[in-house]
Amino acid sequence: MARFLDFLFSRRKQPYGGYRLEEEVASGGMSRIWRARHPETDRIYALKVLTPESVEVLDRFKTLFEAEEGVIALRLDHPNVIKTFEYGRGPQDEYYIVMEFVDGPNLETLIVVESPRVRENRFDLLLQIGAGLGYIHDQGLIHRDFCPKNVLYSREGTAKIIDFGLTIPASLKSRAVWARAGTASYMAPEQVRSQPVDERTDIYGFGVSAFEILTGRRPFPMSADRSRRMQDHLNVEPLPLRRVAPDLPEELEGVVQKCIAKESDLRYKSMADVMRDVRAAVEIARSQSG
Repeated sequence: MARFLDFLFSRRKQPYGGYRLEEEVASGGMSRIWRARHPETDRIYALKVLTPESVEVLDRFKTLFEAEEGVIALRLDHPNVIKTFEYGRGPQDEYYIVMEFVDGPNLETLIVVESPRVRENRFDLLLQIGAGLGYIHDQGLIHRDFCPKNVLYSREGTAKIIDFGLTIPASLKSRAVWARAGTASYMAPEQVRSQPVDERTDIYGFGVSAFEILTGRRPFPMSADRSRRMQDHLNVEPLPLRRVAPDLPEELEGVVQKCIAKESDLRYKSMADVMRDVRAAVEIARSQSG
C-alpha cells in the first residue's frame, strides 16, 4: 500500500504522467525528447514532448485517429517499429508521448558521419526497415515521412521506424488537408504536387533511403533550398545506383530504380513485392562479396 501511495504522489508531483525526466536526448522545431524513468517499475522510456506550435496539428490527428482508426501508434507492435505505450497532456496542455527507449542514433546521423556501421550492415538494414514499413502498410497506414532520420539504429543492431506525426490511414484520400507533408529530399512526386498518396508514396521514400544507405549519398543533387529539392523529384532523373557503387549487383540497382520511378504506376505496388526482390538481390550481393 505504501508503494502504491508513493506512486500516486509521484504522478501528482511529476507533470508527465509521473515519469521522471532524466536527460534531454534530442530536440527539434516540433518536439523535445527526454530519457525518462517510470517511478514504479524503474524502466527507462523515451518521452517526447510536443512544442506548442504542434498542438493544433496533433489535435487534428488525434481526433481523426480516434474517430476512424484508433490511436495510431499504440496499436503498432513490430520489432522494426518503435513501440508507443501511452500519450497525454503536460502542464502547458502540450502533448507528450511515451515510447520505448532506443539507445542509438538515427540513420541520417550515421550516414552523415560515414559510420562504418551503416556500410557493414547495409543489406541487413534494408531487410529490417523494409519489414517494418511493410508491417505499417499491413495495418492500413501510410507513413508519409519515411527517411533515414526517422529510423533509429540501436547499439545492438536493430532498426526502428519512428515518427508517426504525419502517418494517415490508407483509406484517407484528401488532397487539401495533407498537402506537401514530408521531408523534401524523400518526397514522392505526388507529394510534391499535393496529390493523394498511397503505399507507393512510402515505397518511393524507401527507394531513396535505400540508395543512401547503400552508397552514402542521395540519388538527387544536394541543395539547401527545400523547394529546389522537391522540384528535383519532378524534373531530375535519379543517379543509377551502380554509377555510385559499382560493386553492387544489377538486380539491386533495378529494385531501387523501380522504387523511385517518378510515376507511381511504374513503382512496386506493395512492400511485399519490394521485399521479395530485395531479398533475392541481397542474396546475390552477399554471394558476390563473399
